[in-house]
Amino acid sequence: MKKLINVIFVILLAGIINAQTADEVVQEIQTKFSTINDLKANFIQTIYSSEKKKPTILTGKFYFKKDNSLRIEVKDRLIVSNGVTVWNFNKSTNKVIISKYDNDYTNFSLPEIINSYPDMCDKEIVERKPGVTEIKLTPKDDRLNFKSVLISVDKNDVITKVEITDFNNMKFVFELDSVQLNNKLSGQLFNFEPSEGVEVIDLR
Repeated sequence: MKKLINVIFVILLAGIINAQTADEVVQEIQTKFSTINDLKANFIQTIYSSEKKKPTILTGKFYFKKDNSLRIEVKDRLIVSNGVTVWNFNKSTNKVIISKYDNDYTNFSLPEIINSYPDMCDKEIVERKPGVTEIKLTPKDDRLNFKSVLISVDKNDVITKVEITDFNNMKFVFELDSVQLNNKLSGQLFNFEPSEGVEVIDLR
């Protein structure tokens, strides 16, 4: 009898989980994100061309700090932003391009993706299983310049993957691994001071 009760409980619990709406899942993700002051992680960025050519793959380290500061480190390039200015430093050419920060979808802005996009999109739960939840966002109108966004989070509602498909059917996939939260990252990580000898191109 006890086993039967346990089985019934598991079935009912599964029904409750599956009955959760996409809006409720998004709210949980947003609530979790509001508790994150900064994060660091390893990342893989894969860009799939609509022409089905070999995908472009980048790997490196990703740092984020509220409100919109980020740092991306790859083999020969360093991208740093304090939410106002972006420094794009090419190590092989010893050249840095300075520009204003722009909330373009290719910039991988976590606050935009998590807090702003959902209100402008239809939401759908694509996958819901232990340890993984995937939400699909489809723009309601032409205010956003992409066809869809897939957001994956882990069991703690921490974002682990974002997949953006544009109107040319190009896919931008950004995956995070070994995510560490609230490390009190220094603000110095999100500023860049060109050293002597670096060629500076200022587009601001």
